[in-house]
Amino acid sequence: MLTAKVERKENKFQGALDYLVEYRGVKEAAILDRDGLLIGYRGDGFAQAEAFAPLSLLMLHNIDAVLERLGENKAGSVVVKTADSWLTIQAAANLILVVRAKAEADDLLRVRIGRAAEMIKSHVQEKYPLQVD
Repeated sequence: MLTAKVERKENKFQGALDYLVEYRGVKEAAILDRDGLLIGYRGDGFAQAEAFAPLSLLMLHNIDAVLERLGENKAGSVVVKTADSWLTIQAAANLILVVRAKAEADDLLRVRIGRAAEMIKSHVQEKYPLQVD
């Protein structure tokens, strides 16, 4: 009985990822810790995700370094659109949410990403209340 309860709590991160990838155009979604380690992943290329995760974090750190030099606050989220993809890196409590979608995805994806980030924050606040930034 205890095992089922623990699994259900751990699946809250997976629930946030499932919520994202069920949206049309989303290729993959991942949750990373602040060191770039993969906590949760949903998509087709898990092996690629393990390599891509720290690169997403590197991108966020580089953007934050530029913002700091400009006297600005750190980025809460970064959105990069290319001809083929739409990449979003979003802070969620003390974790990072990374979403890769097709470039044709509509702007309602931003709402889903925000909602998924709130789901992650809520779970972190519930499980680790002293760890939330």
